[in-house]
Formats: sequence, structure tokens, C-alpha cells
Amino acid sequence: MRDTLHARAVSAAGAAGSLHEEALDLAIGLMPKWGAGAARDLIATLRSEAEPFPCVFAVAAANSGGLRFGFVDDLSDERTWSVLPDILASYLATYQSISRNTSLVVFFGSGNGTVGQESDDVLGYERRFWSLLRYLHDSDGEPWPSDIPTDTDDPAWEFSFRGSPIFVVCNTPAHRRLRSRSNPVFNITFQPRWVFEGLAPTTPRGAAARKVIRERLRRMDEVDSTPLLGSYGDPANREWKQYFLRDDASVAAGCPFRARWEAAGGPAAGGHSGETKEAHGQAAAGGLAAAPAHDEPAPRLFKVVVNQEQQYSVWPQERRNALGWFDTFVTGTRSECLDSIELAWGDLRPRSLRRRMSATAGRTAATGAGARARAGRPGAVAARDRVSV
Repeated sequence: MRDTLHARAVSAAGAAGSLHEEALDLAIGLMPKWGAGAARDLIATLRSEAEPFPCVFAVAAANSGGLRFGFVDDLSDERTWSVLPDILASYLATYQSISRNTSLVVFFGSGNGTVGQESDDVLGYERRFWSLLRYLHDSDGEPWPSDIPTDTDDPAWEFSFRGSPIFVVCNTPAHRRLRSRSNPVFNITFQPRWVFEGLAPTTPRGAAARKVIRERLRRMDEVDSTPLLGSYGDPANREWKQYFLRDDASVAAGCPFRARWEAAGGPAAGGHSGETKEAHGQAAAGGLAAAPAHDEPAPRLFKVVVNQEQQYSVWPQERRNALGWFDTFVTGTRSECLDSIELAWGDLRPRSLRRRMSATAGRTAATGAGARARAGRPGAVAARDRVSV
């Protein structure tokens, strides 16, 4: 009995480890401890046959391996949002090589390594959502696409990042009646507009997809949101209205998103806050004294970054992350950062190499165990002895 319980425990631990590794394969950037469970639950929802999920494009992505996941530690702490632009930029650099059916889903934790704690109502989450889109926009180092209008009231407007127009959808723990927009973990789904090419409502595939989506929505939700689901470019459609639906299937009176060049009084691209500008003006006018010459300069700060292969590096804190590298939120002097890496990076092999070697070792062990089992089968040795006699 004890051996059986031990075997079951080992099997369960192996399954959990396998789930974690499979989620890591689909993750962009660091994955917290709660990340594998959040990804697993969403995939199960999208693949459900008992209650088919309305968005057929997300379902196709889940079934074809086209989903990718990102993770942000704390929805309420803007300091942790810095990984979001890097996650989205890395995804946009490779999405066309993943699958025609692809989406990026970014989950947001509750801080302190927790997740799924409902911290707001629907309107509070709505404000967070639009703040996140504005944060991404302000972090974008590339110009807005020339063929995408900047006016959200234009039927051809779509949120864009790194030159790519993207359809965006938000799900929250606070949604109850609109179950198609509910998830235990606040998340945002990013679907490049490229995914929808050839699926206009006038095409057979596009018309069929929209019919299925509307039928499933009516079965899943307690309120009817289908009147808000328009088609991109339709003169009566406004894309932003589909991004965040309230629990009664209503939307804000006007789009909360404003591009940085349109926001009244907002900072210009690459600019500084009003407080910083004011301080700069005072300094220019002689209002701020220069630092005494004998003061020692502040030590230069560095940060620890990590890539998809779980390899670490130390970069100057002010340096913009290269594609595929992500913040770990460890900062300090160069020596302090190196000490942190020494503690965290116990195995210098790239993650892909570790996985290949682990798989090879597993196959070898399984082959050896099978051979030993065949050799030790009851009666096998006695049979050979009888033959030799």
C-alpha cells in the first residue's frame, strides 16, 4: 500500500511538472508559480465541448497550439507593468510563424505571488484596462501605422503597437452575467488583425464564423451583447466598443483611449511629466542650485534580465530591453545583480537543451525499466533453466 501511495504521489508530481513545462513552452517572458494553472484553466474553457466558447478564433488557436501566454505580477502595481510591452513586442515579432489561428493572452496577478483575488468591480477593472492600453501606447517606440486612423470614432481605427493593428478583448473576475467576458484571473487577449484577413462578413467563412459566435453568445450569456459586435470597417462599427463590455452588455459613453499626441496636456512622446518640466524650468532660471562639486555621483544602477531560454544577464537600468529579454525586477549595483544571478541561475544550460536531455534520459530510463521488467517476469528464469536442462 505504501509503495502504491508513493507511486501515485510521484505520478502526480510528474504530471504537475509536465503541465508546468508545457505552459512554459507557450509562455513569453517569465511565468509565475500560478501561471501554469491559469493557462491550463483557460485552455480547458476554450476546448470545452459541454459549453462551446463563443470566440471560434480563440478556440481554433487553443486547438492548433497557436495560443501564447504572458504574465504580469500585479494588476494594481504599475511598476510591474514594465514587462508587458516586451511580452507583446516579442509576440508580434513571431506571431505569423506560430499559426494562422493565434492569440496572445496576458494574465495579471494580484501581487505577492497570488492570483484570482477579485480586487475591483467591473468599472474599476474597466479603468485598469484602458490604463494598460495607454501604458502600452506610451511605451511604444514606433510610429502609429499610417493606414490606421488615430481617431477612435473612425470605423477603421484599431489599437496598434509596434506598427501592428491588434483586436483587444478583456476578461475579468467581476463579470457575472456576461460569462463570455468572465475569468477568475484578469486577462487581456491580443489578436493581430492579420488573423482576420479573408474573414470579412461577406465571405462564406466570415459569415459562418459570425453566425456561430452569436449563437454561442446567446447560449452562454444572460444578457445579449451581440448588438455591439460589429465588423471592422463597417461605417456603423466602432472597434473600441468590443474591447471591454460591462456586465450589462453596455459600454462607456466615449472611448477612454487617447493617443499621446491627442491627450490634452499629456506628455509628448519621449517627454517628461509636468513636474519634471517645471523642475527643469526652475533649474534653467537659476531656481535650483547645481550639486556641489565635492558630492560623489550616485552609483550607476543595473538590472537583471532573462530570456526565453532562462538565461540571465545584467544590463544598465536605463537600457531598453532587446527583443526576447524581460525584466526580473532585480535592480542594484552591478555586483548586487551578479550576486542575484548566481543564486537564481543554478543550471547554465539553455532551457531547450535541458528539456531535450531530460526527454532523452526519460526514454532511456523507460527502456531500461522495460527490459528489467521482462527479465524479472515470474517464471521467465525458470523457463530458461528448464530449456538448458
